[in-house]
Amino acid sequence: MKYSSFEYALYGELTLLLRGPDVGVCLAHLQQQGVPLRFVRVRGAVGYCNISLRDFDVVYRTCRSRRVRFRIVARHGLPFWRKRLWRRKSFAFGAVLFVCIIYAMSSMVWQINITGPKDEEGVAEIQDAAKTVGLYVGQAKSRLPDPATLQQQILSHAPDFVWVGVQTTGSVTQIQALPKVEGIKKENLKPHDIVASIPAVIRQISASRGRVVVKENQYVHPGQVLISGNLSGGAKNVPAAGQVLAEVWYTSKVTVPLKVKQEGLTGASVKRDYLCVGPFKLRVWGFAEPHFAATYERDERTEWKIGSFVLPVQWQNTRMYEVTQATENKSVQVAKQTALRLAKEDVETKTGGESRILGQSVLHPQVAHGTLYETVLTRVEQDIGVAAPTSAP
Repeated sequence: MKYSSFEYALYGELTLLLRGPDVGVCLAHLQQQGVPLRFVRVRGAVGYCNISLRDFDVVYRTCRSRRVRFRIVARHGLPFWRKRLWRRKSFAFGAVLFVCIIYAMSSMVWQINITGPKDEEGVAEIQDAAKTVGLYVGQAKSRLPDPATLQQQILSHAPDFVWVGVQTTGSVTQIQALPKVEGIKKENLKPHDIVASIPAVIRQISASRGRVVVKENQYVHPGQVLISGNLSGGAKNVPAAGQVLAEVWYTSKVTVPLKVKQEGLTGASVKRDYLCVGPFKLRVWGFAEPHFAATYERDERTEWKIGSFVLPVQWQNTRMYEVTQATENKSVQVAKQTALRLAKEDVETKTGGESRILGQSVLHPQVAHGTLYETVLTRVEQDIGVAAPTSAP
């Protein structure tokens, strides 16, 4: 009777070391009894052979009857593996649990990337729409509908977009969205006036439609009619249109510190390695805690793939650098120039960039506690006209 390699692995195999003057006779007698022997080697009174665990009783009786001593040198096969694993139950349980965790992590969505929207509001709209239909970080991929249905569901909850594409690779979902193109704004054809939006002094006014009712160098207040849609001579009212450039004053209160703290790297660093499973990180190397007053961290993460499938298990290297702080003293003259620049940026923010700086004046400069305080008056030229309902003649 012979055993296959699979049967040896399934039922177990023993490697025996035999000693005695009748080793050769004992092995020959075992073969006569039909016991399969493998890798038989005999050198005088010493012999080696491999037997199946199922034939151990026959080998034991034969060796005793022939006064041949034997010793088990090695054990192979599933029964011995099972016994070793049972001795290390915690290790076996951990290995099985690790495989289960990897499988569970790979069947969930752990990252959602959104491309296409031009601003944060568009990204937030797509995120809310995806969350409404059930696509969010931590969701099981098996609970999501097919991509075509998912795209239509997201698009139905995002009215500002004309097309949405969804592609899931591994545990990463990519959403591409195409926003709607804003149409040309329709011109207001109803009769109306052009009035002042803010107090200013008129510098230049030109009307393409309507009647100019103010003069250059005239001070106007908010709501005052600049170009009227009421034409003289009893003519029909028209929608007034034109450009009104006026001088406007803006006041900005600016604070500039004379001492500025700057940070720099000393070169000292500490390295740490993490095993990343989904959103969880397990530190496996670099347990020393740095005694740095301040640190700067730089991360480098792998992107292991099997084909196009991104594995949920990655490796991350983190290096923590020591940071030193230095103080830079700024002169009052440089601080004043910085204050003028900050005031200019403040005015450009208020006017939306559609203005021209005419001049700047510094009011009430003061240096106290290492800080420069200034009130800057900025003169700008901008269009102050806005549409308003036509007033009664």
